[in-house]
Formats: sequence, structure tokens, C-alpha cells
Amino acid sequence: MKRKKQIVRNVVLIALTALLFLWQGGYHLTPEAVFRSAEKAEWLGPAQEVMEIGTRGDDCLCFVGIEQEGFYVVSAKPSMGIFWKHTNEHWAGYFPVKEKTRAWILEDFIVGQTKEPEAVEVVCVVEEWKSEKNEWQEVGRYTIPVGENGFFSMTLGSDTAETIDCVVKEVICKNAAGEVIGKDS
Repeated sequence: MKRKKQIVRNVVLIALTALLFLWQGGYHLTPEAVFRSAEKAEWLGPAQEVMEIGTRGDDCLCFVGIEQEGFYVVSAKPSMGIFWKHTNEHWAGYFPVKEKTRAWILEDFIVGQTKEPEAVEVVCVVEEWKSEKNEWQEVGRYTIPVGENGFFSMTLGSDTAETIDCVVKEVICKNAAGEVIGKDS
């Protein structure tokens, strides 16, 4: 009987040690749990709305927490088969939207938010710094639909220029009729 007690005790200790390792290591069973944990760690939220915006090239699943005055992006990476872990590789911080409309480029995403109630789409004018000419040059105009909450996002394709030197110069809001209802630079 003593041998059975030792086996049960050792199995329980191994299970508790494994759970402690997973808890302390920041491993979660769902990417949504990673998002909520990252919110607490960064002293943000809880977000009024959480949306998935896409997957990065390194299999990181990106979520955005939308608040009244801005938003933040959190990435979750698959780990050890069934777990998810928060990564700071793609943490860009909190994005306040104090103007009517703001947009940013985050590696391979364009993300933004508008406070124009009639906006159904935005056109983001993206520019890149050309050091040989010592000036900004337009590299593209991207039309992105706007959600009911005013948030918009788009994944930039592999055909897009390296976004390290790119910025969103201007955001043009359009209504359902296609008329320009606002511009922010």
C-alpha cells in the first residue's frame, strides 16, 4: 500500500509542477485568454470590444482591443502544440485617437479608428522615406472598409514594400455615396 501512495503523491506533484510551470510561463489554452492576460499585464482594458485582425508571418494571431478613445494590439503565438503565449515581439502600445481619424502601420497591418459616424470606408495614403532623394514618396492608396465601431484594419500583402520606413500620411473618410466626409493628415 505504501508504494501506491508514493505513486499517487508523485503523480500529483508532477501535475502541480506542470500547472505551475504553465501558469508562471504565461501559457494559455486560448488566444482570447492571452489577450485578457496581456490587458492586465499592460494595465489596459477591459476592452469594450475585441476583434481578431489577422495572422502575421510568424504564425502570431493578432487581436485588437477597441476602446472609446483608442485601441491596442496584442499578439498570441502558438506554443507546445495546444497552448498560446503572449509575445512582446509585436507589441506596439496603446494608440490614442484624439483627432477624428488616425491610422498607423504595424509591420504588416494598417490599423486605425475613425469617429466619423457616417464613414463606411477610408482611403489610407501610405508614403515611404526615400533616403537617396531625401524625401517622402507615395507608395500606395489602400481602401479599407470601416466597421460599425469605427475601427478599420487591413493586412498588407507580400507585394507591399518593406513597411519599416512607411507611414500613413493621410486618411480620407468616405460615406456610403462615396463622398469625402473628412481628411486627417
